[in-house]
Amino acid sequence: MDIIFNALFKLDVANQELTPLPVPEEKKDLKSYIEELLNKILADSDRKGFEFQSKTTEIYTLINSIINVKNNNLDEYLMHSEAIGSRLLKKEIESDQRNNLKVELLKGIVIVSLVRFDNQNNKVIISKADYDGFLDAQTYTNKVGFPLKKKIYKAFLADIDDHGNISRISVYDTNSAFTVYWWRDFLELKEVYTDEYNTENVFDAIETKILAPIKKKHKADYIALWNSSVHYFRLKPEFTSEGFIADILTGYKPFDPALNVTELEDKAKKIFEKGKFDSKFSIVPEKVSKKFKKSIPLTPQIDLNLKSDIKNLENTIMRYKQPNGDKWVMIKSEEGFEYFGDTNIMP
Repeated sequence: MDIIFNALFKLDVANQELTPLPVPEEKKDLKSYIEELLNKILADSDRKGFEFQSKTTEIYTLINSIINVKNNNLDEYLMHSEAIGSRLLKKEIESDQRNNLKVELLKGIVIVSLVRFDNQNNKVIISKADYDGFLDAQTYTNKVGFPLKKKIYKAFLADIDDHGNISRISVYDTNSAFTVYWWRDFLELKEVYTDEYNTENVFDAIETKILAPIKKKHKADYIALWNSSVHYFRLKPEFTSEGFIADILTGYKPFDPALNVTELEDKAKKIFEKGKFDSKFSIVPEKVSKKFKKSIPLTPQIDLNLKSDIKNLENTIMRYKQPNGDKWVMIKSEEGFEYFGDTNIMP
């Protein structure tokens, strides 16, 4: 990664100020901080796809101006970048006044970067990270600066093709839900995929491409992972690809040792990366509630119908194998017990 240009600004909503900050080459810690932030943004798989409302919007025009700067003219880069920072300040002030965010907007740093990669492709990145107070451990005085450990950020990334055109854009937000003022008001974008669309299509991908292929050979693991997946979509407010994999697959102990969970994780990552849906969105459970049902054949006369996920599955449905080889499925049920008075009771 080769940073062609960086512009850094301090953004203060309370005082309605945008202050340019120098990025001197000799300050290696600052350069490392910016590079680390950019690398984190580029590596983040939890992103949401957007497109510009039109090609005449202010932000689209400013980004194109950066792309088309001739001879790496520093003054032009700075002029367009400061216009981007000023627009963000304006939109944050408006959001603060409308109280849409319902939280106090933190002071932040805005970084506008033009980056070239080994494949000669360029990207324009606009990012905002915290700029907050801390207590100096040596002098015990209050200072302000950049958080080195926990970088709370919002980011926008535009891929530039060989002809200098914006080919794809992505938006990142470490908030649990994408902040509307950031993508709609400041960046003037519209969603490519809705939450409803994402919920339905991601659940379908999990069910048909990740779980269904293990059903034939690993039935117990199929039901356990299906149950956990339904529980995730029914109770979680938000889906993230990394979060789903961490909660459902990472650390899962299969009933069948032949099931390679690591391979299942890798498969899920590829499906989430290549799928025509977002890797982060708000879950809309009612879009897939009908798919929370599962029918399991027990005998030619009896099916077990699961209406949703089962809490404490291992304590609700149990297996039993008699010494003579007969296999049983036992279901803990106070109500169901009363329906079968003329049957045998297991010892």
